[in-house]
Amino acid sequence: MKYAREIMELMSAYPKRDFRMKDLVKSIVGHAPSSAQKHRVRIQIANVIRELEAMGYVFRRPPSAKRGGFALYRWRG
Repeated sequence: MKYAREIMELMSAYPKRDFRMKDLVKSIVGHAPSSAQKHRVRIQIANVIRELEAMGYVFRRPPSAKRGGFALYRWRG
């Protein structure tokens, strides 16, 4: 999977930290990507996170608010 290694390295380096999707996207593409590039990367990261969650390596905390909230992801490994 694309970006799986980068996500696993980043999250496993900080196992007690909660990551937002925004943090993960910034770590992959840097600080000045186009919106189309961010969207493509976000979809790929979501696929990686979903697989890691299914395998038990990532814990997903759902958004606290129904609208405008964001999920948090934490490494379990």
